[in-house]
Amino acid sequence: PTSGYGDYVIAQVQEICRAYPVDGFFFDICFPLPNYSPWGQVKMRQAGVHLDDDQAVFQFTVRGFNAYVQRLSSVVREHVPEATIFFNGTVTPLMETTIPFQTHLEIESLPTSSHTWGYLHYPIMSRQARTTAVDFLGMTGRFHKSWADFGGLKDRDQLDYECGTIVGAGGKISVGDQLHPRGVLDPAVYRLLGHSFGRIEQLEPWLEGARPTAEVAILSQLKPMTGLRIPGHSDDVEGAAQFFLETAIQFDIIDPAATAFSDYKTLILPDGLAVDASLKTKLEAFIAGGGKLTISGTAALDPASGKFVLDSVPVTYAAPAPTTPSYLRPDQALVGETELATDYDYVFYEQAHQVRPVDGATSHGELRRALFNRTWEHFTSHAQAPVGASLGSPLVVEKGNILYFAAPFFRAYRNHDYWAYRAIALNALGNFLPRPLLVPSGPGWAEFTLHTQPYGSSQATRKIVHIVMYHPRRTLQPVPHVDQSWATSGLSMKVLFEGNTPQRVYLAPDHQTLDFVREGDYVRIDLPPVGPHTVVVLE
Repeated sequence: PTSGYGDYVIAQVQEICRAYPVDGFFFDICFPLPNYSPWGQVKMRQAGVHLDDDQAVFQFTVRGFNAYVQRLSSVVREHVPEATIFFNGTVTPLMETTIPFQTHLEIESLPTSSHTWGYLHYPIMSRQARTTAVDFLGMTGRFHKSWADFGGLKDRDQLDYECGTIVGAGGKISVGDQLHPRGVLDPAVYRLLGHSFGRIEQLEPWLEGARPTAEVAILSQLKPMTGLRIPGHSDDVEGAAQFFLETAIQFDIIDPAATAFSDYKTLILPDGLAVDASLKTKLEAFIAGGGKLTISGTAALDPASGKFVLDSVPVTYAAPAPTTPSYLRPDQALVGETELATDYDYVFYEQAHQVRPVDGATSHGELRRALFNRTWEHFTSHAQAPVGASLGSPLVVEKGNILYFAAPFFRAYRNHDYWAYRAIALNALGNFLPRPLLVPSGPGWAEFTLHTQPYGSSQATRKIVHIVMYHPRRTLQPVPHVDQSWATSGLSMKVLFEGNTPQRVYLAPDHQTLDFVREGDYVRIDLPPVGPHTVVVLE
């Protein structure tokens, strides 16, 4: 917009609207990219923005981008009120700011694209997109790699898995193709799409009007601006999402600016999340209403005072751990029935924090320092120094409706994939979270998502579980491929079904009946062998 190019694009859109019948507009490659051109510098200086303040430049860029998107959207709606509008690149943690200017969202996410998306991008981003007021779809591609991969083609297992992942998270489906310059479509591509789309078409009676459920919400947090052009979620948010996907804890990701949190039983405050006066008021009301908070690291910490802004946090902040890495010594409560040991110190590769529990709080585990930080002054072997003295600081503290992590387990799990972080966090959360909606028995690469749907003349509510099975192969490539699926046996799950016992449980779409047993308020189902995407219905 600063160079006049924005006016040029708007003139083109006006010409298209006047000259052609238009169903909708898909504006590609739209994201707030800082502009240091001569025009951009003039605009920023006029607005009082210091060019060496990256955060101020980014905020200025976002404001300018949103203003232009609003202007362009208004032009389309003036000429073609019924047209669909989408700006590709706006599905980021900031997506709520552009929702008023679009008719829907599309999550571009080609998981086999090296160093771009991967197999966790869509499952994470969809958990926030589905909390907005508009429909969304997941956009994958038929390619072996990414766009313009002519001659590259997925196999059926890959596309079935990706389509199952998309609808399991509550999205509609788009599969991208790229036309040869001769203008001729490849029949093999559309045979592949016909197979996967045909199966989704058979599932439509269990998709239309179905809504994903969530018991936990992660408050979204923008990744600190780096060289990335498209803003992403912070490492702690992504790590929490990966953790919940692997453990089948049903979750959403929500904008902290949301008006209320009453749809959820527990909120996750990621490490470093700033809590202003407005958010503080909403969080205090949430706690007063019986809601629970899990606070990670420095979330809700005022950096100026070194104090938490929420009075009910069960610790006082002391200082960052003096070494990075530090070490985690779990107690029996954090060990539970896992392979963790109470006589071993587990390295924590990220920054941990020293805190002091308040009176009446329950503490678990112990934080220990390394002998020293590995610098030019201190050296040992190939990596970090071994464990040193105890810091007299706990790992996990609980009081009332708040659970505090002195070690940001989610961030560390995302960045280092250490099973010990998952085990400690899961044991800490096990007794803190309300009864889970779904309890699977199976490996972490079997993902379970729960929907509810009104059905029949009485509009009773049925529960629908989508199971997608991720079968990666060991390769020397940076991107895993799931092109050799195999039926997996021995899985089971328990679904919370309070009140009446379901009349029947079956597989969709073929209505194959499944046996089930009542176990308290849960219904347990031993599953038959399942492939890339399986749908179980309880009604």
